[in-house]
Amino acid sequence: MLEMKDLLVQSADKVILDRVSLSLAEGESLSIVGESGSGKSTLLKMLLGLPLRGLTVAGGSMVFEGQKIHPQNHRIYLPFVGREVAWISQHASLSFNNRRKIKKHYQDLVKNQGQKAANLRPLEECLEMVGLLPEKVVNKYPFELSGGMMQLVGVALALASRPKLLLADEPTSALDVLSKMKLLDLLSKLHQEEKMAILFVTHDISVAEHLAQKVVVMKEGQIVESGPAHQVLRHPEQAYTQKLLKAVPKLAAFREGGQL
Repeated sequence: MLEMKDLLVQSADKVILDRVSLSLAEGESLSIVGESGSGKSTLLKMLLGLPLRGLTVAGGSMVFEGQKIHPQNHRIYLPFVGREVAWISQHASLSFNNRRKIKKHYQDLVKNQGQKAANLRPLEECLEMVGLLPEKVVNKYPFELSGGMMQLVGVALALASRPKLLLADEPTSALDVLSKMKLLDLLSKLHQEEKMAILFVTHDISVAEHLAQKVVVMKEGQIVESGPAHQVLRHPEQAYTQKLLKAVPKLAAFREGGQL
């Protein structure tokens, strides 16, 4: 479905992504993990066509569903964001206009879908999927909802288009443990039942452990380890990956401790 080859992103004096190559098959889930500054969020922003602020794409190429994509004007990104491709922002509230109610944002989504609007999930269904009560959300302005609720609204709108590929940047960072677990279960269900491919970045190994089939570990703009999730997360070969695993609690520990 998606293949990236030798992607090179740099600033005036520093390489941010150093010849990064990875692939994602149709219906597959892949997690990119690493510390802050490893380049994982830059990679996602590049795919989305978001401003990179002083960075340029200096080389590399992509193929998405058979379509070759090459850098243009120092940028390279997926052309189908909003339709075949949806995304979840780490800071969902910043993606919303505080002067427009949640239902208006959904109506904007309907307009942007054009002829494919008939395939959209109803807003109420999407909100219920992520554990929100529609009657308490649809007529609210973004500033009237908590950060955690807005994160879930962002997920709901992303899922409305029934995307083939879901991109997510730290999708659980604003959520409490219970909401985090429920969201991961939902994404796992959609991945399995609807064959939705997922590419997400996280510093939280426990999220990758729950959702990913493949894991890519990044450090300072380079891929230091990659492979099947069970192999990378349970039998890591690189010292850096071992360090990450020791530093992060497992979701299973929450279950066993009775906190879920």
